[in-house]
Amino acid sequence: MKTMRKITSIYAVVLLIVSLVFTSCSKEGCTDSNATNYCSDCKKDDGSCTYKATIQFWHNQTTANNLINDTPPSTSLTYYVDGTIIGSSAASVYYTGDPNCTQNGVVRITKDLGKAKTKTSTYKVVDNLGITIWEGNITFDASKSCTSIQLTY
Repeated sequence: MKTMRKITSIYAVVLLIVSLVFTSCSKEGCTDSNATNYCSDCKKDDGSCTYKATIQFWHNQTTANNLINDTPPSTSLTYYVDGTIIGSSAASVYYTGDPNCTQNGVVRITKDLGKAKTKTSTYKVVDNLGITIWEGNITFDASKSCTSIQLTY
């Protein structure tokens, strides 16, 4: 009787190990490392991947000088993406090079892209006088950690 229990216990352990191996090998989920819900343990993509992307806007000293020395001067800037205000800054605030994407004070937006890896949006930058200084299209791309848009004037 003890031998039978021992065999049954061994059989149960072996069966458990085999089932764990097979279920972990076929685990489904998001296998795209650019996705917000990436599953490093998943072996098979189930189409559930979702994405986000970040864009930031900046300008250099030459552009800042041109804005504030214009007649009349542009002293502040308001940034819009898809018609929604995402931030503002003094026109005199500039960067000597492409700012780090975690740097404070930079006007940036992170957009939820859903299941799309890219999304095109419109942007517009308006000064304190209501004059549109810049406008155009931007593409949010989940494969990039952050896209920098340098604005020149």
